Amino acid sequence: MSIKLGDFIKSIISAVVLLFGIPFLTREWFCKNKVAVLLYHDVQPEIFAKHTDYLSRHFNIISLDLLVTSIHNKDFSNIPPKSVVITIDDGHAGNIALLPIIMRYDISPTIYVCTQIINTHRHFWFRIPTLSKKEKEHLKRLPNAERLTHLSQTSNFEPEKEYEDRQALSLNEMKQMMPYVDIQPHTQFHPILPNCTETECKQEILGSKIDLERHLSIECHHFSYPNGDYTEREIEIVKAAGFCSARTVDIGWNRSDISPYQMKTIPISDDAGLIRFRAELTGIPQRIVKWVNTILWRITI
Repeated sequence: MSIKLGDFIKSIISAVVLLFGIPFLTREWFCKNKVAVLLYHDVQPEIFAKHTDYLSRHFNIISLDLLVTSIHNKDFSNIPPKSVVITIDDGHAGNIALLPIIMRYDISPTIYVCTQIINTHRHFWFRIPTLSKKEKEHLKRLPNAERLTHLSQTSNFEPEKEYEDRQALSLNEMKQMMPYVDIQPHTQFHPILPNCTETECKQEILGSKIDLERHLSIECHHFSYPNGDYTEREIEIVKAAGFCSARTVDIGWNRSDISPYQMKTIPISDDAGLIRFRAELTGIPQRIVKWVNTILWRITI
């Protein structure tokens, strides 16, 4: 599905969702005592400011630490109704521009970073400009070594290659953010973990924890699976590495009885206006678009 068609479908769905008052019902009734973990990537500050302002007026924005502690204790009594956690994946360079907004609203989002891309001029493989959306989806299904070989041959891409422009946060920027932002690992190079060998998988997970703890002199407790892909193997490796939680991209809300290593999320479009944002807080547009994409993928393979 093209980006324009996907945006059109989301806009139509969002309008219908708002027309029937579903965001209000979701917030005040269906999910009042569950926690939504929102997921951004490279959201622009003007969009993030509008979203955060809306959340601050209609929800309680809590920290990931509070949510994970409550899940481990199987007790949500310390979590206020209508709570959300804000998470941001990858560690894009543009995330530093969000800091004034984070400080203004006194919130503590979590940024999951790729630890061998931050503080370098290396690039994210999925941001190669010549890759179509369809090709990216195809590459996500390949064994890790095969994916890297393909990228090297077709795009001259190497994970450790240094480019002129910087795509990820620098060490200085992360240190500026640390008093206000929870920074946690998101693997080293953002592979699709189930497509990695066990050795590669362990290196990406444990190695990212070691990297970030060394960079920032902190203890890392939380992890997120790249692209949201995981199996029981990845869960066990995450546990063995000493993490207390892992966030997926499985769409939904979190209750006290959920596994802390399979936390659900509500993905938010980085470019969502307020109408789409309010609709996406219900998870409905994302579920429908995901369903449509799955059908189209099966038709085209």
